Amino acid sequence: MTLRDIMESAPNQATIIQNRDDSTRPSTAKSAWKWAVELVEGSGPDFSNEVNTVLGQRLKMASIILFVSYVAFYIKGLLVVSDRLGTVEDLASWAHLLAMATSGIVAWRLCAKCSHFIGHLRAAEAAVFGTSALLFLVITYGVIDSSASKGFLYPVETPWLILIFTYALLIPNSWQRALSVMAPMALAPVVVMWLATLFSPTVMEVVALPQYRAVLLQTAMGMTLALVVATWGVRTIRSLRSAAFEAKQMGNYRLKKLLGRGGMGEVHLAEHMLLKRPCAIKLIRPEMAGKAETLKRFEREVQATAQLTHWNTIEIYDYGMAEDGTFYYVMEYLPGMNLDQIVEQFGPMNMGRAVHLLKQTCDALSEAHGKGLVHRDIKPANIFSAKRGGTYDVAKLLDFGLVRSNEMEPDSKLTQEGKITGSPLYMSPEQASGDEADARSDIYALGCVAYYLMTGEPPFQETKPMKLILAHVQNRPADPRSIRPDISEEMQAIIMKCLEKDPANRFQTIDELRAALAATVDNGTWTRVDATQWWECNGCPKKQHLDDCILRGDELPSEQSSETDAYAETQVLAGV
Repeated sequence: MTLRDIMESAPNQATIIQNRDDSTRPSTAKSAWKWAVELVEGSGPDFSNEVNTVLGQRLKMASIILFVSYVAFYIKGLLVVSDRLGTVEDLASWAHLLAMATSGIVAWRLCAKCSHFIGHLRAAEAAVFGTSALLFLVITYGVIDSSASKGFLYPVETPWLILIFTYALLIPNSWQRALSVMAPMALAPVVVMWLATLFSPTVMEVVALPQYRAVLLQTAMGMTLALVVATWGVRTIRSLRSAAFEAKQMGNYRLKKLLGRGGMGEVHLAEHMLLKRPCAIKLIRPEMAGKAETLKRFEREVQATAQLTHWNTIEIYDYGMAEDGTFYYVMEYLPGMNLDQIVEQFGPMNMGRAVHLLKQTCDALSEAHGKGLVHRDIKPANIFSAKRGGTYDVAKLLDFGLVRSNEMEPDSKLTQEGKITGSPLYMSPEQASGDEADARSDIYALGCVAYYLMTGEPPFQETKPMKLILAHVQNRPADPRSIRPDISEEMQAIIMKCLEKDPANRFQTIDELRAALAATVDNGTWTRVDATQWWECNGCPKKQHLDDCILRGDELPSEQSSETDAYAETQVLAGV
């Protein structure tokens, strides 16, 4: 039987355990479950939400490896004549076909894109490794009997070492369950050899020879060592994964993917471990958390945003501090793109769509201004076009990191580098001059955003920040119609009124600006159907951004995903 070659040619497997990559999701706390319960589940209670996916992936890999190996040895047996296995040759052939068919069917089923219950996966695991063990039992007996007829005993540990370490490497488990499965594998060659000495006079005669008396003991010692190493490896890798898992948690949230990193913090795609709700977590790095002004700004952003309940303002879910001192807060995850990305990729907006998004931004600012909050950092990147509640092009106002409240006490430390705050491309003259900025400063910035959405260019395009700041104070921007003639005169008048240098000449409230936008000929020309069609044509099919795919209801990315995420440039708020 050609599978005897497994025992002759396989390398020593005892060191492979060092490369084990066990992806079992570990527990964040010591499991309270008893050992007997873990033998059934193979994981603690905190693993249950991922055990299906992880086990399915690893079992698929193991099945493919075994299937390919069995096919290769089967073909070799057809081409090369090998020693027979005596009386068990036919039985070994049937066991070979059974193991090959079982591993192939399981691999095919697991490659299909469908959900698999834990019970089904464990049954498939038992079928794959059970049929493999049956095959190796027959081969082991046949090799012992065949070699004994020639006056010696051939080593029989190799196929069992392969099976043990294949299981340890690829199947995620607690060490208790892994031990319960691998122990019979380790005992199998010893038991078969002992039984062969009872039922085969030839084997008994060979074992009686002085040079072979210790073979049974040596086999037992070797398999015991392999079992200990494999079990220790499972336990060690599980512990390492546990530490890595805990490092990726913030309170009740599991960090899935880094979306963006800046000088003071990071934003991660995350998931609530119980609700399974996608969200974004903004955090301040531990090394930055010691700066009082950083924490003050961070806390102010949380407090200011948490006051706002309008659906066009980003929602804050939670806030807290990790054990290592990292501050974080949790906000809604927004599938879509920000307005800066939309214009950059697709050019100036349809007039009706621009008005549609600007009015929603006005609604969000209306609530903020009503609570005495001035945003002070309105720009296209801080206005997000998202899908919410089945509706596309829902505007979401982000980034309240520079917010100023009439009720908050001023803190000079928060502007230690000067009083100029905001983004130079969209900064109001009073901000550029370092003067006090009120709600009319946000109106100026929103006028700059409107200018950009409709022309594809910001009002001023100086390359040096200082010249850009001075331009907002001193220069009049070009008329939008000189760049895009199809802009209506009334829309141009609205934009230019927002861009007046003197705040007294602008719209005095954000509600006045919204009313003016609602009175334009472009108001109402962009419908829900238009938004849906635009996103279906320009979103997920282009595969340009992770968020586009989420818009279509695709699954959240895995931890290994390396795709560029639009969200990284948009929901990385002021502290990042």
